[in-house]
Amino acid sequence: MILRKRTLTRFILEKIGEAGLVYFDAFFPRQYSYARISREFFGVDAYPETNPRTVSSLLVRLRREGLVARRKREGKDVWILTKRGAGRLKRDVVAPVPASDGISRLVIFDIPERERRKRDAIRAELIACNFTRLQKSVWMGSNPLPEDFIALVDDLRLNGKVHIFSIQGKGTLQEI
Repeated sequence: MILRKRTLTRFILEKIGEAGLVYFDAFFPRQYSYARISREFFGVDAYPETNPRTVSSLLVRLRREGLVARRKREGKDVWILTKRGAGRLKRDVVAPVPASDGISRLVIFDIPERERRKRDAIRAELIACNFTRLQKSVWMGSNPLPEDFIALVDDLRLNGKVHIFSIQGKGTLQEI
């Protein structure tokens, strides 16, 4: 499998793999000084728009896929990388976003304000896929969207709120 660079999935798997045991509750919330050292050490703030709900949703999916496991230690959740997860990290090739295929794509979404974090997660993934914002909820790019993006839309239960269009003929749109 070829992954695009800096997916949140790969980031989480790498950090769990590097640390062995990861207490994710130490990463959040930001306002506590005791979490700052862990956040800096693991580079959590380096990934745009990282928030507890996105990480939680991602960890549930990774556990369902058998890539990570959750254990209790001293009354706290501890996440470990499974053998299958370690194998995926070794097997996967980190590659840049898929090359442009000459087909322009529009991603349009209408996510209510009460689901702001989901909207922010979608925007962060579009940025990682080299899409450009035309308006707040309208993004354009010429790269195919990876399966991870579609999985994120499914995990966040945003089907029907996120629409992807391919533009094969030129009209009034200008090249960006």
